Amino acid sequence: MGGVFLVALISEIPVRGRNCTVSYKNLRPLGLSCVWAELRLGVRASGRQYRRLLQKCAGELTAHRALTAVFQEDFPYRDVFLDRGIREAGCGALLAAKAGEIVTLAAKGRDRAYLAARRADRGSLETARRLCESFRYLTLDVPAGSFERFEDVCGARGVTPEPSALCPSPPDAAVFLCRPAETVFLPGRCVRLTLDGAEEMVKGGREIGRVSFTLPEARCFDLPFPPAPLLSAAVEAGTVTPEEVTAAAASILREKR
Repeated sequence: MGGVFLVALISEIPVRGRNCTVSYKNLRPLGLSCVWAELRLGVRASGRQYRRLLQKCAGELTAHRALTAVFQEDFPYRDVFLDRGIREAGCGALLAAKAGEIVTLAAKGRDRAYLAARRADRGSLETARRLCESFRYLTLDVPAGSFERFEDVCGARGVTPEPSALCPSPPDAAVFLCRPAETVFLPGRCVRLTLDGAEEMVKGGREIGRVSFTLPEARCFDLPFPPAPLLSAAVEAGTVTPEEVTAAAASILREKR
């Protein structure tokens, strides 16, 4: 294995006998620089052999700065890699980039949305724009110095945003790109997407828990790994643009109390 990698892809295959080996393969799904570490673990090998190989593999990956990992579904040895400082890839960047689209899918035909954002950056302004295309009213929980920029984006879509401090009507849908300044209480009918640790400060509503995405056929890949974390890493790295990704479906998993 040579070079410097952005993402490690880690999987395991049970094999006959006592031998435990690992192979490395360089590849570039979605334009990401990746190394695929495939562990072959003998079903008759000892726990000591397993640990030795897993620790050696984790050391190799960290030495080559592959500090973010996407694991095969149900991979049982995550802790060995996480304990060495490797971070499991999440879906935060992808969900944040498509937040407005996701909430719109989950709350079709409703009138009032709520958006909490830390700043008026490209992503949060795009979320506001997308919400204004689908909802008649938008409540903003944003710093006072950012409100005017959101106003401009919303006004271009025919929506006049309302500051959260004015206590407008309860929302039908909500996006929390950050933790709100104060605890927010949502009605039971409200569907919500909470990111960046916001969940602790949000009470009520129903969380959007399962989202599927599609890519142009030319960008699709066939690997035995969950696609959403890889796609999120690509969005975060800039090798895939949010415009290339479509939120195809969003399901509400549970009611929050």
